[in-house]
Amino acid sequence: MYSDFHFYIDFDWEEALNKPVGDYLKELYQLVELAYQHKASVFYSKERLDEFKEIIEEDINGNFSKSIGNQLDVILENATEKINKSYVFGLSFDADKTTIYPISPVNNVLSVVDKHDKIAILSFSSHINPFLLVESNMIYDRIKCTSIPKREDLVDWVSNIKPRTFNVHPKHGENGKGNQPNASPLLCSKSEAQTLLKTAIPCFLERGKNLYNFDDDKDTYIVFFYEGDNPQNQWHGFHINSAEWNKIPDYIRKYFGK
Repeated sequence: MYSDFHFYIDFDWEEALNKPVGDYLKELYQLVELAYQHKASVFYSKERLDEFKEIIEEDINGNFSKSIGNQLDVILENATEKINKSYVFGLSFDADKTTIYPISPVNNVLSVVDKHDKIAILSFSSHINPFLLVESNMIYDRIKCTSIPKREDLVDWVSNIKPRTFNVHPKHGENGKGNQPNASPLLCSKSEAQTLLKTAIPCFLERGKNLYNFDDDKDTYIVFFYEGDNPQNQWHGFHINSAEWNKIPDYIRKYFGK
């Protein structure tokens, strides 16, 4: 369902030096971990990472701590290393005055981006968009991507690309009524469930194709089930009572802090 998403981790040392490096890596880890939970393809630039480590090491007086190295290992655990292969040019469109200008081909995450329809860069800094990826005088592509600085932005980006449609299932009823015996009820309305579905997140690394959200109005979790390949990208769902929160994946409970 999400395998056609391609995320690129950008280790931006300038942003890292604007705050304690531990805080920077913690925030980046949370963002990248959410990408992993979508079971999407996640990549990083070897050159960009090496530059990041070198500059951060210099900034902390040559004592590149073991904890920072461990955090980097965790962030990259499920990512794929890529080597810079292309020249990158920014595009400025203005009718007959359209221009292109080079962006540093070395140590720039854009130079390892491949041509795909659904590309996002996990970064606390923005990137030129669109840009021209040039591999040779005969091979080049205009690429569009989105810079994603926060977990909430990643959730919005995913749900906007593949809009989800909530479907009331007769088994679970609506507004806490009409559910079948022994079936968990949908405690809210269809429109409220639709809103919660838009910002729901997966935990595919632990359990199936479910999506989860925390319904503050009902003070409990709501679980969404995918109804299979269909043009509407349709889901149905129901709420979980607090006694059954142990059925919610650990990652989801940690994410919502419940």
